[in-house]
Amino acid sequence: MDNQIEEVKNKTDIVAIIGERIELKKAGRNYKAPCPFHGEKTPSFIVSPELQIFKCFGCSEAGDVFAFLEKYEGMDFYEALKYLAERAGVKLKPIEGRNQSEKEKMYEINALAARYYNYILLNLPSGKPGLDYLTVERGLKIETIKTFNLGFAPDRESGLFDFMAKKKKYDPKDLELAGLTGTSSRGHYDRFRGRVIFPIYDARGNVIALAGRILPNFDRKDVGKYINSPETPVYHKSASLYGINITKADIKRAGVALVVEGELDLISSYQAGIKNIVAIKGSSLTADHVRILSRITGEIVLALDSDFAGEEASIRGIAHAYDSGLNVKVATFRKYKDPDEFARHDIEGFKRVVSNAGSAWDFMINIIVARHDSSTGEGKAMISREAIPVLAMITDKIVQAHYVAYLSHRINVSEEVVARELERHLNQKKSDEPKLYSEAKDVTITPRREILESRLLSLIFENPQKYITQYSPLIVSPFGERVISEYKNFSKEKKEFNLAEFIKSLPAELSSRFSEIMLGQETEDPGEIEIDLTGIKRDIEIADLKDSRAKLQKEIAEFEEKGEEKKLLEATGKFNEAGMRLSKLQAE
Repeated sequence: MDNQIEEVKNKTDIVAIIGERIELKKAGRNYKAPCPFHGEKTPSFIVSPELQIFKCFGCSEAGDVFAFLEKYEGMDFYEALKYLAERAGVKLKPIEGRNQSEKEKMYEINALAARYYNYILLNLPSGKPGLDYLTVERGLKIETIKTFNLGFAPDRESGLFDFMAKKKKYDPKDLELAGLTGTSSRGHYDRFRGRVIFPIYDARGNVIALAGRILPNFDRKDVGKYINSPETPVYHKSASLYGINITKADIKRAGVALVVEGELDLISSYQAGIKNIVAIKGSSLTADHVRILSRITGEIVLALDSDFAGEEASIRGIAHAYDSGLNVKVATFRKYKDPDEFARHDIEGFKRVVSNAGSAWDFMINIIVARHDSSTGEGKAMISREAIPVLAMITDKIVQAHYVAYLSHRINVSEEVVARELERHLNQKKSDEPKLYSEAKDVTITPRREILESRLLSLIFENPQKYITQYSPLIVSPFGERVISEYKNFSKEKKEFNLAEFIKSLPAELSSRFSEIMLGQETEDPGEIEIDLTGIKRDIEIADLKDSRAKLQKEIAEFEEKGEEKKLLEATGKFNEAGMRLSKLQAE
Protein backbone atom coordinates (compact mmCIF):
# COMPACT_ATOMS: atom_id res chain seq x y z
CA MET A 1 0.00 0.00 0.00
CA ASP A 2 2.84 2.39 0.88
CA ASN A 3 4.28 1.90 -2.61
CA GLN A 4 0.95 2.83 -4.17
CA ILE A 5 0.70 5.96 -2.03
CA GLU A 6 4.18 7.03 -3.14
CA GLU A 7 3.33 6.27 -6.77
CA VAL A 8 0.22 8.46 -6.57
CA LYS A 9 2.17 11.26 -4.86
CA ASN A 10 4.95 11.09 -7.44
CA LYS A 11 2.42 11.36 -10.28
CA THR A 12 0.51 14.23 -8.66
CA ASP A 13 1.37 17.92 -8.86
CA ILE A 14 0.24 19.64 -5.66
CA VAL A 15 0.28 23.02 -7.43
CA ALA A 16 -2.22 21.75 -10.03
CA ILE A 17 -4.53 20.25 -7.38
CA ILE A 18 -4.55 23.33 -5.16
CA GLY A 19 -4.56 25.70 -8.16
CA GLU A 20 -7.86 24.20 -9.35
CA ARG A 21 -9.43 25.25 -6.06
CA ILE A 22 -7.80 28.59 -5.22
CA GLU A 23 -5.92 31.17 -7.30
CA LEU A 24 -2.16 30.74 -6.85
CA LYS A 25 0.43 33.33 -7.84
CA LYS A 26 4.11 32.63 -8.51
CA ALA A 27 6.39 33.87 -5.73
CA GLY A 28 9.97 32.92 -6.50
CA ARG A 29 10.33 29.16 -6.47
CA ASN A 30 6.96 28.75 -4.73
CA TYR A 31 3.33 29.83 -5.15
CA LYS A 32 1.33 32.09 -2.86
CA ALA A 33 -2.36 32.78 -2.08
CA PRO A 34 -4.66 34.00 0.68
CA CYS A 35 -5.20 31.02 2.97
CA PRO A 36 -8.39 29.05 2.21
CA PHE A 37 -8.56 27.87 5.84
CA HIS A 38 -8.79 31.23 7.60
CA GLY A 39 -9.84 34.72 6.55
CA GLU A 40 -6.99 36.97 5.46
CA LYS A 41 -6.26 39.66 2.91
CA THR A 42 -2.44 39.41 2.84
CA PRO A 43 -1.36 36.06 1.32
CA SER A 44 0.46 33.80 3.77
CA PHE A 45 -0.41 30.43 2.19
CA ILE A 46 2.62 28.96 0.37
CA VAL A 47 2.74 25.94 -1.96
CA SER A 48 6.07 24.38 -2.92
CA PRO A 49 6.19 22.46 -6.23
CA GLU A 50 9.69 21.29 -5.34
CA LEU A 51 8.79 19.88 -1.93
CA GLN A 52 5.16 19.04 -2.86
CA ILE A 53 3.85 20.56 0.36
CA PHE A 54 1.80 23.57 1.49
CA LYS A 55 2.07 25.75 4.57
CA CYS A 56 0.09 28.71 5.90
CA PHE A 57 2.21 31.05 7.97
CA GLY A 58 -0.93 32.63 9.39
CA CYS A 59 -2.87 29.66 10.81
CA SER A 60 -0.12 26.99 10.63
CA GLU A 61 -2.09 24.52 8.49
CA ALA A 62 0.45 22.45 6.56
CA GLY A 63 0.99 19.13 4.84
CA ASP A 64 1.09 17.27 1.53
CA VAL A 65 -1.57 16.97 -1.18
CA PHE A 66 -3.52 14.36 0.85
CA ALA A 67 -3.63 16.67 3.86
CA PHE A 68 -4.87 19.52 1.67
CA LEU A 69 -7.75 17.49 0.23
CA GLU A 70 -8.69 16.15 3.65
CA LYS A 71 -8.85 19.68 5.06
CA TYR A 72 -10.25 21.53 2.05
CA GLU A 73 -12.68 18.96 0.64
CA GLY A 74 -13.48 17.06 3.83
CA MET A 75 -12.21 13.79 2.34
CA ASP A 76 -10.80 11.04 4.49
CA PHE A 77 -7.37 9.69 3.50
CA TYR A 78 -8.65 6.84 1.36
CA GLU A 79 -11.10 9.12 -0.47
CA ALA A 80 -8.23 11.47 -1.28
CA LEU A 81 -6.06 8.55 -2.41
CA LYS A 82 -8.79 7.21 -4.71
CA TYR A 83 -9.44 10.66 -6.16
CA LEU A 84 -5.75 11.32 -6.90
CA ALA A 85 -5.18 7.78 -8.19
CA GLU A 86 -7.99 8.16 -10.73
CA ARG A 87 -6.51 11.49 -11.89
CA ALA A 88 -3.02 10.03 -12.15
CA GLY A 89 -4.14 6.86 -13.92
CA VAL A 90 -2.98 4.61 -11.08
CA LYS A 91 -5.08 1.51 -10.51
CA LEU A 92 -5.24 0.87 -6.78
CA LYS A 93 -4.99 -2.69 -5.58
CA PRO A 94 -7.67 -3.77 -3.09
CA ILE A 95 -6.44 -3.37 0.47
CA GLU A 96 -6.61 -6.68 2.27
CA GLY A 97 -8.92 -6.51 5.27
CA ARG A 98 -10.25 -3.05 4.40
CA ASN A 99 -14.02 -2.80 4.40
CA GLN A 100 -15.96 -0.11 2.57
CA SER A 101 -16.07 2.98 4.77
CA GLU A 102 -19.34 4.29 6.16
CA LYS A 103 -19.08 7.41 3.98
CA GLU A 104 -18.40 5.40 0.82
CA LYS A 105 -21.41 3.24 1.59
CA MET A 106 -23.63 6.32 2.07
CA TYR A 107 -22.50 7.84 -1.24
CA GLU A 108 -23.21 4.58 -3.06
CA ILE A 109 -26.64 4.07 -1.50
CA ASN A 110 -27.75 7.66 -2.11
CA ALA A 111 -26.53 7.60 -5.71
CA LEU A 112 -28.43 4.38 -6.46
CA ALA A 113 -31.60 5.72 -4.80
CA ALA A 114 -31.36 8.90 -6.91
CA ARG A 115 -31.00 6.85 -10.12
CA TYR A 116 -33.95 4.65 -9.08
CA TYR A 117 -36.24 7.65 -8.58
CA ASN A 118 -34.99 9.37 -11.75
CA TYR A 119 -35.74 6.23 -13.78
CA ILE A 120 -39.30 6.07 -12.40
CA LEU A 121 -39.89 9.76 -13.19
CA LEU A 122 -38.72 9.56 -16.80
CA ASN A 123 -39.64 6.02 -17.82
CA LEU A 124 -42.53 4.50 -15.86
CA PRO A 125 -46.27 5.27 -15.76
CA SER A 126 -46.03 5.57 -11.97
CA GLY A 127 -43.73 8.56 -12.49
CA LYS A 128 -46.27 10.54 -14.57
CA PRO A 129 -47.75 12.55 -11.64
CA GLY A 130 -44.27 13.82 -10.78
CA LEU A 131 -43.36 14.50 -14.42
CA ASP A 132 -46.60 16.42 -15.00
CA TYR A 133 -45.99 18.50 -11.88
CA LEU A 134 -42.41 19.41 -12.95
CA THR A 135 -43.07 20.01 -16.66
CA VAL A 136 -46.61 21.45 -16.65
CA GLU A 137 -46.95 23.22 -13.30
CA ARG A 138 -43.30 24.22 -12.90
CA GLY A 139 -42.38 24.59 -16.56
CA LEU A 140 -39.19 22.53 -16.43
CA LYS A 141 -37.70 21.03 -19.57
CA ILE A 142 -36.69 17.37 -19.74
CA GLU A 143 -33.10 18.50 -20.31
CA THR A 144 -33.21 20.46 -17.04
CA ILE A 145 -34.71 17.48 -15.20
CA LYS A 146 -31.86 15.31 -16.47
CA THR A 147 -29.22 17.93 -15.56
CA PHE A 148 -30.33 17.92 -11.92
CA ASN A 149 -31.17 14.19 -11.90
CA LEU A 150 -34.65 14.85 -10.51
CA GLY A 151 -36.84 11.91 -9.62
CA PHE A 152 -40.20 10.82 -8.30
CA ALA A 153 -41.14 8.49 -5.44
CA PRO A 154 -44.59 6.94 -6.04
CA ASP A 155 -46.95 6.72 -3.08
CA ARG A 156 -46.01 3.13 -2.32
CA GLU A 157 -45.16 1.88 1.15
CA SER A 158 -41.82 0.20 0.36
CA GLY A 159 -40.90 0.44 -3.32
CA LEU A 160 -37.38 1.73 -2.72
CA PHE A 161 -36.80 -0.60 0.22
CA ASP A 162 -37.82 -3.65 -1.84
CA PHE A 163 -35.49 -2.57 -4.66
CA MET A 164 -32.49 -1.72 -2.45
CA ALA A 165 -32.74 -4.38 0.25
CA LYS A 166 -34.33 -7.31 -1.52
CA LYS A 167 -33.02 -6.91 -5.05
CA LYS A 168 -29.70 -5.10 -4.49
CA LYS A 169 -29.06 -6.75 -1.09
CA TYR A 170 -28.21 -3.61 0.87
CA ASP A 171 -28.41 -3.89 4.65
CA PRO A 172 -31.72 -2.38 5.88
CA LYS A 173 -29.77 -0.70 8.71
CA ASP A 174 -27.66 1.20 6.17
CA LEU A 175 -30.77 2.30 4.27
CA GLU A 176 -32.23 3.62 7.51
CA LEU A 177 -28.94 5.31 8.48
CA ALA A 178 -28.96 7.08 5.09
CA GLY A 179 -32.46 8.36 5.88
CA LEU A 180 -34.08 6.65 2.89
CA THR A 181 -36.29 4.24 4.80
CA GLY A 182 -37.79 3.81 8.24
CA THR A 183 -39.55 1.13 10.28
CA SER A 184 -43.00 1.03 11.80
CA SER A 185 -45.29 -1.58 13.28
CA ARG A 186 -46.14 -2.61 9.70
CA GLY A 187 -42.49 -3.09 8.73
CA HIS A 188 -40.19 -1.06 6.50
CA TYR A 189 -41.42 2.03 4.64
CA ASP A 190 -39.98 4.55 2.16
CA ARG A 191 -39.34 7.95 3.71
CA PHE A 192 -39.88 9.99 0.51
CA ARG A 193 -43.01 8.33 -0.92
CA GLY A 194 -45.41 10.58 -2.85
CA ARG A 195 -42.75 13.22 -3.50
CA VAL A 196 -40.69 14.78 -6.26
CA ILE A 197 -37.04 13.97 -5.48
CA PHE A 198 -34.14 16.44 -5.56
CA PRO A 199 -30.79 14.69 -5.07
CA ILE A 200 -28.34 16.83 -3.09
CA TYR A 201 -24.70 16.63 -4.18
CA ASP A 202 -21.47 17.88 -2.65
CA ALA A 203 -19.03 19.91 -4.73
CA ARG A 204 -17.23 16.73 -5.86
CA GLY A 205 -20.40 15.18 -7.31
CA ASN A 206 -21.19 12.69 -4.52
CA VAL A 207 -24.89 12.28 -3.72
CA ILE A 208 -24.97 13.14 -0.02
CA ALA A 209 -28.74 13.32 0.58
CA LEU A 210 -32.20 13.58 -0.95
CA ALA A 211 -34.82 16.30 -0.62
CA GLY A 212 -38.48 15.66 -1.40
CA ARG A 213 -41.44 17.94 -2.18
CA ILE A 214 -44.88 16.49 -1.74
CA LEU A 215 -47.23 16.75 -4.73
CA PRO A 216 -50.05 19.28 -4.26
CA ASN A 217 -52.75 16.61 -4.73
CA PHE A 218 -51.19 14.10 -2.33
CA ASP A 219 -54.07 13.28 0.01
CA ARG A 220 -52.12 13.02 3.29
CA LYS A 221 -52.26 16.21 5.40
CA ASP A 222 -50.17 14.97 8.33
CA VAL A 223 -46.80 15.27 6.57
CA GLY A 224 -44.54 18.21 5.80
CA LYS A 225 -44.47 19.85 2.38
CA TYR A 226 -40.68 19.45 2.18
CA ILE A 227 -38.47 16.87 3.84
CA ASN A 228 -34.73 16.19 3.64
CA SER A 229 -32.51 13.32 4.55
CA PRO A 230 -31.61 13.52 8.26
CA GLU A 231 -28.07 14.38 9.38
CA THR A 232 -25.82 11.48 8.35
CA PRO A 233 -22.08 10.79 8.17
CA VAL A 234 -22.06 12.55 4.75
CA TYR A 235 -24.87 15.11 5.01
CA HIS A 236 -24.91 18.18 7.20
CA LYS A 237 -27.66 20.64 6.33
CA SER A 238 -25.70 23.69 7.49
CA ALA A 239 -22.78 22.79 5.21
CA SER A 240 -24.61 21.81 2.01
CA LEU A 241 -25.21 24.03 -1.00
CA TYR A 242 -27.73 22.64 -3.47
CA GLY A 243 -26.53 22.77 -7.10
CA ILE A 244 -22.88 23.50 -6.26
CA ASN A 245 -21.72 20.44 -8.24
CA ILE A 246 -23.29 21.90 -11.41
CA THR A 247 -22.84 25.65 -10.92
CA LYS A 248 -19.37 25.90 -9.34
CA ALA A 249 -17.59 26.65 -12.63
CA ASP A 250 -20.20 29.26 -13.61
CA ILE A 251 -19.80 30.98 -10.23
CA LYS A 252 -16.03 31.12 -10.69
CA ARG A 253 -16.42 32.60 -14.16
CA ALA A 254 -18.96 35.20 -13.03
CA GLY A 255 -17.07 36.13 -9.87
CA VAL A 256 -20.35 36.24 -7.94
CA ALA A 257 -22.81 33.67 -6.55
CA LEU A 258 -26.55 34.23 -6.33
CA VAL A 259 -27.81 32.51 -3.16
CA VAL A 260 -31.46 31.40 -3.03
CA GLU A 261 -33.45 29.28 -0.57
CA GLY A 262 -35.04 26.34 -2.38
CA GLU A 263 -34.28 23.77 -5.02
CA LEU A 264 -36.93 25.04 -7.44
CA ASP A 265 -35.74 28.64 -6.94
CA LEU A 266 -32.37 27.49 -8.20
CA ILE A 267 -33.57 25.17 -10.98
CA SER A 268 -36.00 27.69 -12.53
CA SER A 269 -33.34 30.42 -12.42
CA TYR A 270 -30.74 28.07 -13.93
CA GLN A 271 -33.07 27.04 -16.75
CA ALA A 272 -33.83 30.71 -17.47
CA GLY A 273 -30.14 31.52 -17.84
CA ILE A 274 -28.83 32.40 -14.35
CA LYS A 275 -26.15 29.76 -13.96
CA ASN A 276 -24.00 31.24 -11.15
CA ILE A 277 -26.39 30.21 -8.41
CA VAL A 278 -26.63 27.97 -5.33
CA ALA A 279 -29.40 27.21 -2.85
CA ILE A 280 -29.29 26.89 0.92
CA LYS A 281 -31.80 25.07 3.10
CA GLY A 282 -33.64 27.73 5.07
CA SER A 283 -32.76 31.40 5.26
CA SER A 284 -29.63 31.23 7.43
CA LEU A 285 -26.26 31.70 5.77
CA THR A 286 -23.91 29.62 7.92
CA ALA A 287 -20.16 29.74 8.51
CA ASP A 288 -19.84 26.52 6.50
CA HIS A 289 -21.72 28.05 3.55
CA VAL A 290 -19.38 31.04 3.72
CA ARG A 291 -16.31 28.79 3.85
CA ILE A 292 -17.38 26.94 0.69
CA LEU A 293 -18.42 30.08 -1.23
CA SER A 294 -15.34 32.10 -0.28
CA ARG A 295 -13.19 29.46 -1.98
CA ILE A 296 -14.80 30.04 -5.36
CA THR A 297 -15.94 33.67 -5.42
CA GLY A 298 -15.41 37.07 -3.85
CA GLU A 299 -19.05 38.22 -3.87
CA ILE A 300 -22.45 36.79 -3.05
CA VAL A 301 -25.93 38.16 -3.71
CA LEU A 302 -28.64 36.92 -1.35
CA ALA A 303 -32.13 36.48 -2.81
CA LEU A 304 -33.80 35.19 0.36
CA ASP A 305 -37.00 35.65 2.31
CA SER A 306 -36.93 39.08 3.95
CA ASP A 307 -37.55 37.44 7.35
CA PHE A 308 -33.86 36.48 7.40
CA ALA A 309 -32.99 40.08 8.32
CA GLY A 310 -34.31 39.55 11.84
CA GLU A 311 -32.60 36.25 12.53
CA GLU A 312 -29.43 36.43 14.61
CA ALA A 313 -28.01 33.36 12.84
CA SER A 314 -28.42 35.09 9.47
CA ILE A 315 -26.79 38.28 10.74
CA ARG A 316 -23.88 36.26 12.09
CA GLY A 317 -23.55 34.49 8.74
CA ILE A 318 -23.38 37.80 6.89
CA ALA A 319 -20.88 39.22 9.39
CA HIS A 320 -18.77 36.08 9.00
CA ALA A 321 -18.95 36.42 5.21
CA TYR A 322 -17.64 39.99 5.40
CA ASP A 323 -14.86 38.90 7.78
CA SER A 324 -13.91 36.17 5.30
CA GLY A 325 -13.42 38.78 2.58
CA LEU A 326 -16.74 38.23 0.78
CA ASN A 327 -18.70 41.21 -0.48
CA VAL A 328 -22.35 40.56 0.47
CA LYS A 329 -25.32 42.11 -1.33
CA VAL A 330 -29.07 41.56 -1.12
CA ALA A 331 -31.52 41.44 -4.05
CA THR A 332 -35.07 42.47 -3.13
CA PHE A 333 -38.18 41.65 -5.17
CA ARG A 334 -41.70 42.69 -4.21
CA LYS A 335 -43.79 41.74 -7.24
CA TYR A 336 -43.09 38.01 -7.06
CA LYS A 337 -43.10 35.80 -3.98
CA ASP A 338 -39.84 33.98 -4.71
CA PRO A 339 -37.01 33.61 -7.30
CA ASP A 340 -38.74 30.58 -8.86
CA GLU A 341 -41.82 32.62 -9.78
CA PHE A 342 -39.73 35.66 -10.77
CA ALA A 343 -37.48 33.61 -13.07
CA ARG A 344 -40.43 31.92 -14.79
CA HIS A 345 -42.38 35.13 -15.42
CA ASP A 346 -39.79 37.89 -15.87
CA ILE A 347 -36.21 36.66 -16.16
CA GLU A 348 -34.90 40.00 -17.49
CA GLY A 349 -36.46 41.81 -14.54
CA PHE A 350 -34.95 39.23 -12.21
CA LYS A 351 -31.50 39.77 -13.72
CA ARG A 352 -31.87 43.55 -13.27
CA VAL A 353 -32.81 43.11 -9.62
CA VAL A 354 -29.78 40.88 -9.06
CA SER A 355 -27.40 43.28 -10.82
CA ASN A 356 -28.79 46.21 -8.77
CA ALA A 357 -28.48 44.39 -5.43
CA GLY A 358 -27.50 46.63 -2.52
CA SER A 359 -25.41 46.21 0.62
CA ALA A 360 -26.62 43.57 3.09
CA TRP A 361 -26.17 45.99 6.00
CA ASP A 362 -28.37 48.61 4.26
CA PHE A 363 -30.99 45.96 3.64
CA MET A 364 -31.10 44.72 7.23
CA ILE A 365 -31.25 48.19 8.77
CA ASN A 366 -33.96 49.25 6.31
CA ILE A 367 -36.02 46.14 7.09
CA ILE A 368 -35.71 46.71 10.84
CA VAL A 369 -36.66 50.41 10.55
CA ALA A 370 -39.64 49.55 8.30
CA ARG A 371 -41.07 47.19 10.94
CA HIS A 372 -41.61 49.95 13.49
CA ASP A 373 -42.85 53.54 13.75
CA SER A 374 -39.64 55.56 13.93
CA SER A 375 -41.57 58.75 14.79
CA THR A 376 -42.37 57.52 18.32
CA GLY A 377 -40.06 56.92 21.26
CA GLU A 378 -41.31 53.37 21.64
CA GLY A 379 -40.67 52.69 17.93
CA LYS A 380 -37.14 54.11 18.18
CA ALA A 381 -36.47 51.86 21.19
CA MET A 382 -37.66 48.77 19.29
CA ILE A 383 -35.48 49.69 16.31
CA SER A 384 -32.49 50.23 18.60
CA ARG A 385 -32.96 46.83 20.26
CA GLU A 386 -32.92 45.10 16.86
CA ALA A 387 -30.43 47.26 14.94
CA ILE A 388 -27.67 47.77 17.53
CA PRO A 389 -26.77 44.02 17.60
CA VAL A 390 -26.53 44.19 13.79
CA LEU A 391 -24.10 47.13 13.99
CA ALA A 392 -22.12 45.29 16.67
CA MET A 393 -21.39 42.46 14.23
CA ILE A 394 -19.66 44.77 11.75
CA THR A 395 -15.98 44.29 12.59
CA ASP A 396 -14.61 46.91 10.19
CA LYS A 397 -14.72 50.11 12.29
CA ILE A 398 -14.98 52.43 9.28
CA VAL A 399 -17.93 50.49 7.88
CA GLN A 400 -19.44 50.36 11.36
CA ALA A 401 -19.13 54.15 11.73
CA HIS A 402 -20.85 54.61 8.36
CA TYR A 403 -23.86 52.58 9.51
CA VAL A 404 -23.99 54.31 12.87
CA ALA A 405 -24.47 57.54 10.87
CA TYR A 406 -26.93 55.82 8.52
CA LEU A 407 -29.11 54.49 11.38
CA SER A 408 -29.05 57.84 13.17
CA HIS A 409 -30.30 59.52 9.98
CA ARG A 410 -33.06 56.93 9.44
CA ILE A 411 -34.52 57.33 12.94
CA ASN A 412 -33.64 61.01 13.42
CA VAL A 413 -31.39 60.53 16.45
CA SER A 414 -27.89 62.00 16.85
CA GLU A 415 -24.87 59.87 15.90
CA GLU A 416 -23.46 60.31 19.41
CA VAL A 417 -26.51 58.65 20.95
CA VAL A 418 -26.38 55.70 18.54
CA ALA A 419 -22.61 55.37 19.05
CA ARG A 420 -23.07 55.35 22.87
CA GLU A 421 -25.72 52.63 22.62
CA LEU A 422 -23.42 50.58 20.41
CA GLU A 423 -20.52 51.04 22.84
CA ARG A 424 -22.74 50.01 25.77
CA HIS A 425 -23.87 46.89 23.87
CA LEU A 426 -20.29 45.95 23.01
CA ASN A 427 -19.10 46.45 26.60
CA GLN A 428 -21.98 44.36 27.92
CA LYS A 429 -21.27 41.63 25.41
CA LYS A 430 -17.59 41.66 26.34
CA SER A 431 -18.31 41.42 30.07
CA ASP A 432 -20.65 38.47 29.45
CA GLU A 433 -18.00 36.49 27.59
CA PRO A 434 -16.06 33.95 29.71
CA LYS A 435 -12.41 34.81 30.14
CA LEU A 436 -10.15 32.24 28.56
CA TYR A 437 -6.93 31.23 30.25
CA SER A 438 -5.16 31.42 26.89
CA GLU A 439 -5.81 35.16 26.70
CA ALA A 440 -3.46 35.74 29.62
CA LYS A 441 -0.59 33.70 28.20
CA ASP A 442 2.57 35.49 27.21
CA VAL A 443 3.25 35.67 23.50
CA THR A 444 6.76 34.60 22.55
CA ILE A 445 8.35 36.97 20.03
CA THR A 446 10.95 35.46 17.70
CA PRO A 447 14.24 37.37 18.18
CA ARG A 448 15.46 39.43 15.24
CA ARG A 449 18.60 37.29 14.99
CA GLU A 450 16.58 34.11 14.59
CA ILE A 451 14.46 35.64 11.83
CA LEU A 452 17.57 36.76 9.96
CA GLU A 453 19.19 33.32 10.31
CA SER A 454 16.08 31.65 8.89
CA ARG A 455 16.21 33.95 5.89
CA LEU A 456 19.95 33.32 5.50
CA LEU A 457 19.42 29.54 5.58
CA SER A 458 16.77 29.79 2.86
CA LEU A 459 19.21 31.75 0.65
CA ILE A 460 22.19 29.48 1.32
CA PHE A 461 20.18 26.42 0.30
CA GLU A 462 19.32 27.94 -3.07
CA ASN A 463 22.85 26.81 -3.96
CA PRO A 464 24.59 25.32 -0.91
CA GLN A 465 27.68 24.18 -2.82
CA LYS A 466 28.36 27.83 -3.65
CA TYR A 467 27.30 29.61 -0.46
CA ILE A 468 27.76 27.22 2.48
CA THR A 469 31.47 27.93 3.12
CA GLN A 470 31.18 31.72 2.98
CA TYR A 471 27.98 32.21 4.94
CA SER A 472 27.63 29.26 7.36
CA PRO A 473 29.92 30.94 9.96
CA LEU A 474 27.10 33.48 10.46
CA ILE A 475 24.78 30.67 11.60
CA VAL A 476 25.03 30.34 15.39
CA SER A 477 21.65 28.95 16.51
CA PRO A 478 21.57 25.25 17.55
CA PHE A 479 18.92 24.57 14.89
CA GLY A 480 20.89 26.26 12.09
CA GLU A 481 24.15 24.61 13.10
CA ARG A 482 22.47 21.17 13.04
CA VAL A 483 21.06 21.78 9.55
CA ILE A 484 24.50 22.82 8.29
CA SER A 485 26.03 19.72 9.91
CA GLU A 486 23.39 17.46 8.33
CA TYR A 487 24.09 19.02 4.95
CA LYS A 488 27.83 18.32 5.22
CA ASN A 489 27.10 14.65 5.91
CA PHE A 490 24.50 14.55 3.10
CA SER A 491 26.87 16.14 0.56
CA LYS A 492 29.54 13.50 1.16
CA GLU A 493 27.28 10.92 -0.51
CA LYS A 494 25.62 13.13 -3.14
CA LYS A 495 27.30 14.94 -6.02
CA GLU A 496 24.17 16.86 -7.02
CA PHE A 497 22.10 18.69 -4.42
CA ASN A 498 18.36 17.98 -4.40
CA LEU A 499 16.40 19.99 -1.84
CA ALA A 500 13.52 17.51 -1.56
CA GLU A 501 15.91 14.59 -0.99
CA PHE A 502 17.86 16.60 1.58
CA ILE A 503 14.70 17.43 3.54
CA LYS A 504 13.67 13.77 3.50
CA SER A 505 17.09 12.88 4.93
CA LEU A 506 16.73 15.27 7.88
CA PRO A 507 15.63 14.02 11.31
CA ALA A 508 11.94 14.65 12.02
CA GLU A 509 12.69 17.38 14.55
CA LEU A 510 14.51 19.38 11.83
CA SER A 511 12.63 18.61 8.62
CA SER A 512 9.33 20.32 9.46
CA ARG A 513 10.86 23.65 10.50
CA PHE A 514 13.41 23.62 7.66
CA SER A 515 10.59 22.96 5.15
CA GLU A 516 8.75 26.01 6.49
CA ILE A 517 11.89 28.12 6.09
CA MET A 518 12.31 27.04 2.47
CA LEU A 519 8.61 27.65 1.77
CA GLY A 520 9.12 31.27 2.78
CA GLN A 521 11.84 31.77 0.14
CA GLU A 522 10.65 33.89 -2.78
CA THR A 523 13.95 34.87 -4.45
CA GLU A 524 14.59 33.05 -7.70
CA ASP A 525 17.01 35.16 -9.75
CA PRO A 526 20.71 34.36 -8.95
CA GLY A 527 21.60 38.05 -9.05
CA GLU A 528 18.91 38.83 -6.47
CA ILE A 529 20.17 36.01 -4.25
CA GLU A 530 23.65 37.56 -4.19
CA ILE A 531 22.19 40.97 -3.28
CA ASP A 532 19.97 39.42 -0.60
CA LEU A 533 22.85 37.47 0.92
CA THR A 534 24.95 40.63 1.17
CA GLY A 535 22.05 42.46 2.78
CA ILE A 536 21.26 39.65 5.24
CA LYS A 537 24.94 39.39 6.22
CA ARG A 538 24.99 43.12 6.95
CA ASP A 539 21.70 42.91 8.89
CA ILE A 540 23.07 40.05 11.02
CA GLU A 541 26.21 42.03 11.78
CA ILE A 542 24.05 45.04 12.73
CA ALA A 543 21.85 42.86 14.97
CA ASP A 544 24.94 41.36 16.63
CA LEU A 545 26.49 44.81 17.21
CA LYS A 546 23.26 46.09 18.76
CA ASP A 547 23.12 43.06 21.07
CA SER A 548 26.79 43.55 21.95
CA ARG A 549 26.30 47.26 22.73
CA ALA A 550 23.29 46.45 24.93
CA LYS A 551 25.37 43.97 26.95
CA LEU A 552 28.31 46.39 27.15
CA GLN A 553 25.98 49.14 28.37
CA LYS A 554 24.91 46.95 31.28
CA GLU A 555 28.55 46.11 32.05
CA ILE A 556 29.54 49.81 31.97
CA ALA A 557 26.82 50.63 34.50
CA GLU A 558 28.01 47.83 36.80
CA PHE A 559 31.69 48.86 36.53
CA GLU A 560 30.80 52.50 37.28
CA GLU A 561 28.85 51.45 40.37
CA LYS A 562 31.69 49.25 41.64
CA GLY A 563 34.39 51.78 40.73
CA GLU A 564 36.35 49.30 38.54
CA GLU A 565 38.00 51.93 36.31
CA LYS A 566 40.21 49.61 34.24
CA LYS A 567 37.28 47.38 33.26
CA LEU A 568 35.17 50.49 32.73
CA LEU A 569 37.66 51.97 30.24
CA GLU A 570 37.95 48.66 28.37
CA ALA A 571 34.19 48.21 28.14
CA THR A 572 33.69 51.85 27.08
CA GLY A 573 36.28 51.44 24.32
CA LYS A 574 34.53 48.33 23.01
CA PHE A 575 31.17 50.12 23.21
CA ASN A 576 32.46 53.08 21.17
CA GLU A 577 34.20 50.80 18.66
CA ALA A 578 30.98 48.82 18.16
CA GLY A 579 29.11 52.10 17.77
CA MET A 580 31.41 53.30 14.98
CA ARG A 581 31.14 49.94 13.19
CA LEU A 582 27.35 50.03 13.60
CA SER A 583 27.15 53.57 12.16
CA LYS A 584 29.22 52.54 9.15
CA LEU A 585 27.06 49.48 8.44
CA GLN A 586 23.85 51.46 8.83
CA ALA A 587 25.20 54.14 6.49
CA GLU A 588 25.92 51.45 3.89
